[in-house]
Amino acid sequence: MSRLGWAALMAAVALFCGCGSGSYNPTPAITGLFPNAVTAGSQSFTLYLNGNGFQVNTTVQWNGVDRPAVFNNQTDQLAVTILAGDVANPGSGQLTVTNPAPGGGLNPAAVSLVINPPAANGPTITSLDPGTGVAGSHSDVTLNVTGKNLFSNYVIAFNGTALNTTAVGSPVTQLTATIGSESLASESLNSIAVQTNTPGVASPSVKFPVGPASNPAPKLTAIKPSTTSIGSLPPGALIVLTGSGFVPGSVVNFNGSPRSTGYSSSTTLAVGVLSSDVATGGTISVTVSNPNPGGGTSASVNFMVQ
Repeated sequence: MSRLGWAALMAAVALFCGCGSGSYNPTPAITGLFPNAVTAGSQSFTLYLNGNGFQVNTTVQWNGVDRPAVFNNQTDQLAVTILAGDVANPGSGQLTVTNPAPGGGLNPAAVSLVINPPAANGPTITSLDPGTGVAGSHSDVTLNVTGKNLFSNYVIAFNGTALNTTAVGSPVTQLTATIGSESLASESLNSIAVQTNTPGVASPSVKFPVGPASNPAPKLTAIKPSTTSIGSLPPGALIVLTGSGFVPGSVVNFNGSPRSTGYSSSTTLAVGVLSSDVATGGTISVTVSNPNPGGGTSASVNFMVQ
């Protein structure tokens, strides 16, 4: 067969199978996590995944369960929601990534987020000042962390990255560090922890949401799943909420009771289901509340336990 004939045949095959140049999705791989370890008892946070082959339709799984994830094409990172219930106990969580066909596939090499036990008489955070940041403010923020069992060799960690920290008081009751404006460019749910310079002893992390200067009123349009049977949801199962006007400080309420909430985007939140939620049949009224300034509470959507 002539070279031209062979080229025509290969082009026809590519057209038929959809496997021409650029049409195959790569197999993704995780190369790093930020943070790469947390202390049991930490609050909900966003875990940032570095890697190869990520794209907007990459699926992230936490211990085999799909998690809402957002791809940032500026940094090539994936941001995935981790809930307080995921890191309540020491151990580890397994993360995998999958791209859809054609090509794509699951990377079988799971990467572990280490969940360390709290150290005896270890550090704890009691308050942050300020407790939130404003997205796109173009100004650095001086963060004051008040806590217990603090020492002068401890540092503040922002999403697992240690900041240049100053200890205040003797004995130390407060730590101070600067969060650069580049870390506050967009809305995000960040984690703040206190740790030794070489990570080993660390406090449970607390939330540091970065949101708009004035919060919108949230609108909840749907939840998935919207129904379940008594005792049927496995540990780690999520309810994913979709709507609009969500912010990193949004809180999901079940029958008016606030729950640990994971922020994924302005249109997606996640909340973990407790065993007590599905222990008996009934209807749970689900709402979303945004804090001041602005904010408010959405109309409710029902979650049915049959």
